[in-house]
Amino acid sequence: MRPLINRRSLTLIELLIALCVVFVLLGSFALYANMTLRIARETALQMELNNIRMSIEHYRIINGKFPEDLNILLSQEFVLRTQDGMIIRDNFLKPFRVDKYKKLLDPFLNRYYYDNSSGAVKTLTKKYENW
Repeated sequence: MRPLINRRSLTLIELLIALCVVFVLLGSFALYANMTLRIARETALQMELNNIRMSIEHYRIINGKFPEDLNILLSQEFVLRTQDGMIIRDNFLKPFRVDKYKKLLDPFLNRYYYDNSSGAVKTLTKKYENW
């Protein structure tokens, strides 16, 4: 038998090593993508809570009381007249995400909790309740 000097094929071990390297790279990419998605959702949650809280305060300033429900902010319009005479008509809040009952959802797809006696709003998502 002659030994093969110019072999052009890969052995089974070489293929397994190449597959392991590819799977390790895919796994690290998946972890990075998941971490980035979580950070993006946290940022969106902070922004949405600020927008909802500002809308509640805006409603309170105009109407003298807190809204009974967050859905009022979605459906009720306000009218403002600027100093130069321009009239602005808009809703207090534009919906981000809503469920089938027309309740606002946070970026983690959980509902917001609203206390109409104090005007406090928070998310029902675990680890973020106190934001």
